[in-house]
Amino acid sequence: MIQKLLNKPLLLSQQGFEAINAIEWMPIEASNQLNYELKNGVAIIPIHGLLTKRTELFSALMGTTSYEDIFNAISGAIEDEKVERILLDIDSPGGEVSGLFDLVDFIFNSRNQKPIYSVANDYACSAAYAIASATEKIFVTRTSCVGSIGVIATHLDVSEADKKDGIKFTTVYAGDKKNDLSPHEPLSENAIKDLQAEVDRLYDIFVATVSRNRYLSESKIRKTQAATYFGQNAVIAGLADELSSNALKEISAQPLVISKVKIKGENMTEDINELEPNKVESQINEVEKYKAEVLEITKLCKLAKAENRIAKFIMDGLTPDQVKEQLLSMQSQNESKEIVSAIYQKDERKENPVVAAAKARQRDVASKN
Repeated sequence: MIQKLLNKPLLLSQQGFEAINAIEWMPIEASNQLNYELKNGVAIIPIHGLLTKRTELFSALMGTTSYEDIFNAISGAIEDEKVERILLDIDSPGGEVSGLFDLVDFIFNSRNQKPIYSVANDYACSAAYAIASATEKIFVTRTSCVGSIGVIATHLDVSEADKKDGIKFTTVYAGDKKNDLSPHEPLSENAIKDLQAEVDRLYDIFVATVSRNRYLSESKIRKTQAATYFGQNAVIAGLADELSSNALKEISAQPLVISKVKIKGENMTEDINELEPNKVESQINEVEKYKAEVLEITKLCKLAKAENRIAKFIMDGLTPDQVKEQLLSMQSQNESKEIVSAIYQKDERKENPVVAAAKARQRDVASKN
C-alpha cells in the first residue's frame, strides 16, 4: 500500500498516512450498491476510513471508502423518493486527490435537488473535509476534528538500504525527468522543485474549493496552515456550523428548503474561482449576511413556538424585523402575548427602540380589544 501513496500529493492527515503503510489493496469493480440507511426520511451515508478513487478488494475489511461508492450512494439517495434529506456520516483522515474534486463539485451542485448535510463523527480531515465543506451544514460533536486543509507528498529513498543489502539498480530511460521520483536514488533539486510545484497547485485548488463551499476568504483558509480544530473551536474558526450531540435529530427538524447555490447557477452566475478578489469578498459578505438573517428568523420562530412558519418566512424573503412584525400581528391575543414575551425575553433588559416600539404597539392592540 505504501507504494500506492508515494511520490504523489495526498489530501491526508499525517496520522492517516502513518496508519496505512501496511495495507495492500487490489482494484476491483465499484460495488454500485446504494450504501445508505434511511431514518425519518434522512439517508445516512457512511464515509469512513481512508478515501480512494476506486473501490478496492477488501475495502470494507481495511476500513476504506471510495469516491465511486460515495457518488453512487448520493445519486441513489437523490433518486429515492423516500429520501427527503441526506446526511454524510464522516469519520476519515482523508486520502487520494484523484477523483476528489469532481465528487466535491457533484455534492455541491446536488444540493439543488435535495438538502445535503454532514457530521464529523469524529474525523473529517483533509480530503474528508473537502467533502464535508460541499454540504449545506457541517455538524460537529465535542470531540470532532475537522480541517487539515493542506497537501502532502512523500518520497521514500531506499538507496542507502540498497547499498547495505548489496543491491545496485541501473535504470535506462529517455526524458530527463523520467527517473526523477525513483525510490532507489535521492531526489534531485529539480525533482523536489517539480513535486513542490504540484503540491502548491493542488493546495490552491483545495483552498479555492473550500472558499467557494464555505463562503470563507481564501486568506482566512490559508491562515489555518492546515491545522485541525476540535469541537466548538471548529465552529468559531468557520469550518463547521453547529455543535450537536445528535445531528440526525437536528437535521430532521430543519425546514425542507432546497439550496439554490450552484457553481454556475441562479444565485451565483459566475464561477467563484474566476472572480476578482474584491468581488469574491463582496459575494461572501452577502451570503454571510443572508445566513445570519436565516439563523435569526429560525431563532425568532423557535422562541415564538412557530417553527412551522420558518420555511415560509425564508421563501418569502422576509427580514428578521419583518418576521417580528408578522409574529406580533398574529390574530390570537393570547398567542401574541406569548410571542412578545419569548421574542423579547433578553432584549427587554436593554429597552432598545425596537423593543419600546413593539411594546407600545402591543398595548395599542390590547386596548382596542
